[in-house]
Formats: sequence, C-alpha cells, structure tokens
Amino acid sequence: MSLPRKNLLQHELPSLYGCDVLVLNDARAGVARVGKTVFPILEYNMESCSFLSALGLEDVATVLLYNPSRSPLQAGPCTVTIADFDFSLNASPLPEGHLLGRLYPSGVILAPEGTFSSGQEVPVENCRYIIRVHEMTAARIRDIEEVLNNMVRYDGSMTMVQTHVGLLDRLEVLMGNQTECRTGFSLGIAVIVGILLTALASMEFRQNEYVYTLMKSFGVRPVLLIMAFIVENAFLIGVSFAGAVWAFMKTQRIVLGEFFKLGNSVLTYADIRQDLWLLGISLAGCVLLSSIPVAFSACRPIGKVLK
Repeated sequence: MSLPRKNLLQHELPSLYGCDVLVLNDARAGVARVGKTVFPILEYNMESCSFLSALGLEDVATVLLYNPSRSPLQAGPCTVTIADFDFSLNASPLPEGHLLGRLYPSGVILAPEGTFSSGQEVPVENCRYIIRVHEMTAARIRDIEEVLNNMVRYDGSMTMVQTHVGLLDRLEVLMGNQTECRTGFSLGIAVIVGILLTALASMEFRQNEYVYTLMKSFGVRPVLLIMAFIVENAFLIGVSFAGAVWAFMKTQRIVLGEFFKLGNSVLTYADIRQDLWLLGISLAGCVLLSSIPVAFSACRPIGKVLK
C-alpha cells in the first residue's frame, strides 16, 4: 500500500472511527532463531508506540517478546541468530492477553522502522495493519471494512482485509437473545411472586376488612394501614431476595461448573447488576400490586363492613 494510503490509515482512520492502528512491516532479515525456536522480525514506526505502550519500548526499542507459557526463555539478555550472525537482544515476556500474543503465539521480535533495512530500498514491502476498535460493534467494524476495501480498490495494491464482522453479528444476536431470556426470566419470577402476594391478600380480604374497620374506629387512618402492609411485604420480599442472591453467589461454582460445564467461571455482582435491578424493580411493583385488595379493605366505609 502506498505511503499516502499508509498515512491516511494511521492518522485519519483513528479520528474518524475511534480506533488505534498498528503498522508492522516484515523486516528484510526475515526471522531470528533462539535454539530451535523461530521468531519473526517485525518493524514498527513511531506512530505505533502508543499501541505498544505496555511493552516498554521507550526503554529498549528492539526487543524479543516471548510467550512465557510456550517458551523456556527468561527475561533479560539473550543471544539470537539472524542469517548466521549472532546478536544480543533483550528478551521480555508478552503481557497476558496482549494482542501480539494472540497473533504470534510463539513470540516475535520488534524493532524500530529501518533497523534492518540499512537505508536500502525495499522492492516489495509487506505491511500488516492491525486495527483495534474502541467500540467493538458489528456496525462499526463493517464501516471500517468498507473504507478499507474502497482504499484497496482505488490503490490497486495486493492487500487483503480480514475482519470478524460475521462473528460479531452472531455474537450480537446471541447477546440479544440472552438479554431477552434473562429479562423474561426476571419478569416471570416477579409475576409468580406478584400472583402469590395478591392471592394471599385476596384470601384474607374479609378478615382484613374487619381488622382494618376496628383499627379505623380507634382513629387509625387508612393510609397508615396500607403503608404498614406495603412495608411489611417489602421487608419480607427484600430479605428473601437478598438471601437468594447471597446463596447464589456462594454456590454458583457448583451451579455453573456442574450444570453448565463452565469450569471455574464465576459471576461478580457487576456482571448481574442489571438483572438484579430489573428483578428488584419488578418485585417492588408486585408488592404495590398486592396492596390493591388491602386498599379496598382499608378504604371501605365502616357502615358497609358491619351491616
């Protein structure tokens, strides 16, 4: 890809679509060897330093990055062989979960642009543009993919654009279905609790009617009777809800590990905060709904109750 296109990608694309662009060039030296392990040599330019900030390139510009789980190397100076010549480079472990660790599982050597070119013209430059999008949505990835494909078509270069927009589409559909299921599950629990509370209040309607009439004859206002019922039910539902959440958090390893086969995965309160809010609001609505029969009992005139 030509230099103007390269500048456009690295400077204009991030400001338009909220992303970071890492440019890696294949070095003319090709690969380096440490024992029997082969490490590709890639060159980066200064605009990519922010993308690689976690690697400490400010202190050591040329570094051998290895995967601690796959390589016996230790952090510190090591000898690498490049085209039958030995060089000393500083080895550093790749941070866990780093993008380069997923692209190059065995490791990679990074060097500033031009380190292995020695001022010579490179007939064919093989560049990799790695784009990290801040808002990882299928729509945003699709927009960037369209821009890149247009640039490739107008530039006429041998460039291949690879994205995971199809996977993101399926993930968004899956997450949408999961959200609908969780919402339906929370509302279903709330409806069941609401039916139970309303049924109990309706069955006790006649009894409550005489009790509330007696209390009103002593000067107690109907509003206080209704509020007392709401507070009592809210307290019972709140304690039960908190106990259920606490029990789930304590036993979720068994539930998720044995029934859903998720290994040692656990959910935090932050993961289920939205579900807790939805279920809590739904239960609060059920408490208010169940107070309707009580409100009728408390507001009926004394004469109609005792006749």
